[in-house]
Amino acid sequence: MPGIEHIIGVYTIFVFSAAIAASFNEHLKELQLAKRFGCTRGPVREALNQLEQQGFVNLVPNQGATVKGPSPREVEDFYNLMAVLEGRAVKWATPLLTDENIRRLKAVNKSLKTVAEKKEKAAEDWIPLNIEFHRIFKENCGNAKMHWLVEEIRTRITRYRYISLMVTAFADYAADHDKIISLVEQRETQKAGKAMEEHIHRSKNVLVSFLSRRPAGNMHETNLKE
Repeated sequence: MPGIEHIIGVYTIFVFSAAIAASFNEHLKELQLAKRFGCTRGPVREALNQLEQQGFVNLVPNQGATVKGPSPREVEDFYNLMAVLEGRAVKWATPLLTDENIRRLKAVNKSLKTVAEKKEKAAEDWIPLNIEFHRIFKENCGNAKMHWLVEEIRTRITRYRYISLMVTAFADYAADHDKIISLVEQRETQKAGKAMEEHIHRSKNVLVSFLSRRPAGNMHETNLKE
């Protein structure tokens, strides 16, 4: 029987996909979710409780749960914070990164470019590689709290990251990474940090533009009723 971690992992992906799918108003039932995951309703209910704590769904007593529709303002708030933090992480890490760290950044981005050329499972393969690229800076910036703080925010914006990968070209993000790597190699601390900030703002602008154009009727929340 799947554990709660498996249910949350698979279900969150479903939730994020539903947020931008044409069938955004599809009704879901707890019992159907339990059958999908091959478990009882208890673990599904517990998973929904944890998803509510993470800000992904709203739970209403005796009415079930609704998936939170992303708003442009929320995207702005989170991504502006991310830009400041990740930009600072790059600034701090630039003089500290070793040649091996830089070789790893290049290898990861090369893999990302390969993923960018794929037509299937691109987002699924892109995300863990992209996480590794950004993690190299956070783990080597000399501040032990930076990784924890950024990951806390990233957890909150996971659904937005799925959308950003679906409405823009992967190649744009890989090109941003190339620029960052080049500046890091030159030990251009301020410019490298600024390039990371611009990279984060690119994702933000893509999402805000997409959400602002979305018809109001498609922004309703998805019901997950008993």
